[in-house]
Amino acid sequence: MAKHRFTGSLNAADFPFMSVLQGRTVVQPQLDNNVKTTQSFYGTEESANYNIPQLLYCENVLPTAEGLQSVGYEEVVPALSPTTSVFDQAITLRDADENNFLFCPAGGQNYIYRGNVGAWVSTNPISAEGKQVSRAYVNGRTFICYAGLGIYEYDTVTDTFAKLTLVGLTDAAVTGIGASNNYLIAFTYITVHWSSLIDPLDFVPSTLTGAGFSIPQDVKAKITTVIGTAGGFIIYTAKNAVAAVYTNNIRAPFSFKEVNNAGGITTYEQVTSDQSAGPQYAWTTGGLQKITPQGSESISAEINDFLAGEKYEYWDDVNKRIVLVSGGGVEFGVKVTYIASRFLIISYSVDNTSTYQYAIVYDTILKRWGKLKFDHNDCFAYPYPNVFGDLTYEDLSGTSYEALGEATYAELADGLESDPPSKKTVAFLKANGEVHLLLMTYSKEAAQEGVAIFGKFQLLRARMITMQTVDIETALINNNASEPRIDVNLLVSRDGKNLAEVQPMKLLSSSPGLYRYGRRKTGINISVAVEGTFALTTYLLEVTADGDR
Repeated sequence: MAKHRFTGSLNAADFPFMSVLQGRTVVQPQLDNNVKTTQSFYGTEESANYNIPQLLYCENVLPTAEGLQSVGYEEVVPALSPTTSVFDQAITLRDADENNFLFCPAGGQNYIYRGNVGAWVSTNPISAEGKQVSRAYVNGRTFICYAGLGIYEYDTVTDTFAKLTLVGLTDAAVTGIGASNNYLIAFTYITVHWSSLIDPLDFVPSTLTGAGFSIPQDVKAKITTVIGTAGGFIIYTAKNAVAAVYTNNIRAPFSFKEVNNAGGITTYEQVTSDQSAGPQYAWTTGGLQKITPQGSESISAEINDFLAGEKYEYWDDVNKRIVLVSGGGVEFGVKVTYIASRFLIISYSVDNTSTYQYAIVYDTILKRWGKLKFDHNDCFAYPYPNVFGDLTYEDLSGTSYEALGEATYAELADGLESDPPSKKTVAFLKANGEVHLLLMTYSKEAAQEGVAIFGKFQLLRARMITMQTVDIETALINNNASEPRIDVNLLVSRDGKNLAEVQPMKLLSSSPGLYRYGRRKTGINISVAVEGTFALTTYLLEVTADGDR
């Protein structure tokens, strides 16, 4: 019987966030109603679904320009202790000299991580359990606000937190802060205050200093947070968003206008904040949206439906199957982060707790999706906390020569700073204080637990299909080509929908970057699961058509 060879798609614009929702695909459509595919089946809405077998499910896998790769995690900050579970969010503190420090509110325990200490230290703790925390950076100073308790500032020299006094405002009235155009912004449930241009802590209204306040008429619910943007800031409420546009008029520095079609948010975690002054992404009452002062637009109907669907899947790596789980009517908890002007990360908690079990990653450059499975309480851009001040031998303990890079003796005398590439900035904070970097490079020294499932392959609608071999090509060239760090399994469907039978495929041959696996099995359609450490560039199937179904 004639053998048929074909490649599968690695760069489709979408993959189903729930594999059970994928329809049947076919390699040779024949009588199927098909539209003409675009010239490049790659990362655009026009090439989202053309009945072409493609990525069916993945975990710890991200897109690359060439295909798909597994990802791993590297611990860069140790846990405070194995039993600790109070770390909730990671905030970068900056001083006027651009020294970076990690701060975790932890319900008022105020943990600080400094590069020259290498451990979390509770600093001037206060009683603030359950209080919303916001921050703002103005004129070289980072301010921290505990809702209803007041404003605090970290002194990087004395390693202490200081309680500050807001002139013209009471601590109990302030629910959060933000920053824009050298103004410190403080807000209550319905009112927005901006500080003096001379003193960011002075909120006494004055036409001389520029301080003032406003109750924007377009605010339709309690203000949730305020996020600065290019030429102003955006006010987020529980029902809508209002843009504050900078006027350069000290008497009325901001004009207010509702953002067209923008939904509301219930918590500050649902909007991106650690980013450059570009568009903001938010999980709103209108779904996932990209928001600017000029308007908003929806990102993906599929992600909206998935996050609201109260069902999810996971890969059972023991029994080699996708397991569908009902959320039992519990809404997913959602956090949105935008890092390195490229990676939009939607963390979600399937039990709506403070720990997120999964994250959907959208590469805004490749316009393609990936998925992570990693328990975390926060996702943030890792600032690489630098060693502050003159360095001692103790400060450099555990630092290799390679880690110092091209640092000179003069630079070491003033502390150590890093300027990491975009693929080394995505970090996750766990409840015990551990911080892990997402490893997205092609250097895969450590084993990774990625899984990518491709399917459902059916050669002809009227015939069954028999798998013969599959060639896996990877950009990851192992030093020992006879020992690939992947496992390949064949998932066979007897009814065309359910992947009921699992058969491991045998390694037949290998050479640097190329592995051939074989297994002869027949079904209405078949899928291929690749597990382990990989950077896929091509997979080539060899099949034969079997009997009439």
